[in-house]
Amino acid sequence: MADNNAPWFKQTAFWLLMMGPIIVVIAGFATFFVAKHTANDMVTDDYYKEGKHINMQIERDAEAIKRNIVAQVLFNDDGSAAKVFVSGDFDPEMPLNLLLLHPATQAYDQTISLKKTAVPASGNKTEYTAALQPLKAAVHWYVRVEDATGKWRVENKWLPSQGHAVELHAADNVLVNATASAASAVQ
Repeated sequence: MADNNAPWFKQTAFWLLMMGPIIVVIAGFATFFVAKHTANDMVTDDYYKEGKHINMQIERDAEAIKRNIVAQVLFNDDGSAAKVFVSGDFDPEMPLNLLLLHPATQAYDQTISLKKTAVPASGNKTEYTAALQPLKAAVHWYVRVEDATGKWRVENKWLPSQGHAVELHAADNVLVNATASAASAVQ
């Protein structure tokens, strides 16, 4: 039998009622600690700036469609180097960049300046080489080739398990096609 004259902290009913809120407070602190120390890079802090940047990227995709730019990237077996073949209406003497974007961790992303080889262009393709840092393990990578001035870009998702090659095209979606059509109509 419970002693009704005992102090509150010795009452069983008090501790039964307080057990739920105490567990919730402890779980809240544990969740905050886990979230603070395992933050990922998939969420950006500045959504407005990112939205403006997306519009600029669509124009780059539309420009690549207009110029019929296509790139093929061939990685070596250990992922330490790549050959890039670019075709389409672009200036082969302008510097190009190869971007390897990790799907979840921005720290693993790489931007490599492509070096044009002395090999004469075969057909309409110009050959470039790139030396890479060893790639971290990932199911897939986003691969992009773009000119250094930011006028056009081509990209695609690369699945290393399906081979060492990936072909890059401009994004093909409704917004990009509408932008490319509008740009063609103006000219």
